[in-house]
Amino acid sequence: MSQEQFITHKPINPTLAPYISYYYFHSAEDCHLQKRFTYYPGFKNALTIYKHATVKFAPHYSQVVPGSTSNYVFIYSGMQPHPRTADMVAPFDKIGIVFNGLGINHFILSPLDKISPHPIEKSFHHFGNEFTACCRAVYAEDDITTKVALLDHFFTSQLIGFQNYTLLKGIETIHQSTQKLSVSDLAEQLNIHRKTLLRLFQKHLVCSVKDYLDIVQFRKSLDDYFLFTQQKISLTELALKNDYYDQSQFIHHFQRLAGINPKTFFHSVQQVGQEATFWALQ
Repeated sequence: MSQEQFITHKPINPTLAPYISYYYFHSAEDCHLQKRFTYYPGFKNALTIYKHATVKFAPHYSQVVPGSTSNYVFIYSGMQPHPRTADMVAPFDKIGIVFNGLGINHFILSPLDKISPHPIEKSFHHFGNEFTACCRAVYAEDDITTKVALLDHFFTSQLIGFQNYTLLKGIETIHQSTQKLSVSDLAEQLNIHRKTLLRLFQKHLVCSVKDYLDIVQFRKSLDDYFLFTQQKISLTELALKNDYYDQSQFIHHFQRLAGINPKTFFHSVQQVGQEATFWALQ
């Protein structure tokens, strides 16, 4: 194992592709290495597993240090309307399963707000001993393809489908829209009462409709800046392309979701791995 590595890999089984965007494997063995990074609101959210670690939580912050026992720590970050900072002390060995919007809901029987309701403490034990056994097997392998195949096998066995077609249609409508929708616009398109829509988002995504809409707009801006343009576009062009009213709203929006203004943000953040993982490393 090299000093530090971050490897991403999409599911091999195409059945999982609508629900799991990618897996990542992040590890370091240098005991002198300490990392601090900030990660930002997104509609793709990860179930992360740490081997031999202790994790402490605080508002908008977590700390990972080596643990003294042979344990696994399971964390589901969920929808976050604000940036979070994480401190990690090596050695660490981390697996991430990055779900698409509503992706994890296809693998759980209960509403997400019953499984992961806490805004600070993010421990996630829904998949139980069977998932622990899967992770043990994954950590025992060195070959990335084999690791991915093991994770694929587990999640294929857990796939039950998510049956709330109104919410599925709502998420699809948001992501396919070329303009940012309001909460009322979305409710009207789905032909449901606004309060019903708010309850659905809170129950199955543990977030408000407005936060989800804002996060999608924010993430589309990131993708346009880093992934989809052959050359960097100006921030003014980026704001117009992503349906911000003006530069003032664009700046205010980034201040709220990223904690800093757009210019500082785009200078500090970087893509990690081969997928749309954007962290500010310190």
